[in-house]
Amino acid sequence: MKPLPIRRPVALTTQKRACTLSVTRVTLEQRLGRPLVHEDEGDGLGPRYRWESTCECGLELFIDLPIHAAGEEGEATLWMDHVEVDHALAHLGLAPRHVRWRVDMQHPLPLDGWALVRQDEFGNRSDLCILPLQAHAECLGKLLSTRATRRSFQVEPRGTPPRQGWAVIRQDAQGNQYEVAVHPQPRRASRLVGS
Repeated sequence: MKPLPIRRPVALTTQKRACTLSVTRVTLEQRLGRPLVHEDEGDGLGPRYRWESTCECGLELFIDLPIHAAGEEGEATLWMDHVEVDHALAHLGLAPRHVRWRVDMQHPLPLDGWALVRQDEFGNRSDLCILPLQAHAECLGKLLSTRATRRSFQVEPRGTPPRQGWAVIRQDAQGNQYEVAVHPQPRRASRLVGS
């Protein structure tokens, strides 16, 4: 699956640094095509090659590689939401060994979203990652299932479902609160409070 080029300019300041990859320019050109060259020196990064692309599932990739490191393996920076790093690596065809640093080593991963669950031939199940969008989790599952023959991948919702409606809360003499009922309309819930 080849990423498609982005048709609009995107400011790098809106993106966050997600990880640092150990890759060569040739590897990135094989997967993403020719880079755009930026000569900006004002932001402190120096002259660098830049790739901007979007995948078929809608995942946007922004990768910077310093020009001085173009011949050998350099430190390329992947700019995106940090929870999507595994998804981006699968699209790029890179293994986790290419990652030198990840921002989610310093931040806890979210518990709400769509979990990609791996199941082996013995029925053992484990969560691989939790992504914010269901389409991205399904895309990552398809990419991984083409590579792993004895494993299957499912997408399941994780976390607390959003509350819909108005809750009627009861409080006892000790201050403990209990949810008695939930109604979609505030009028019905207010009648229960009055009774």
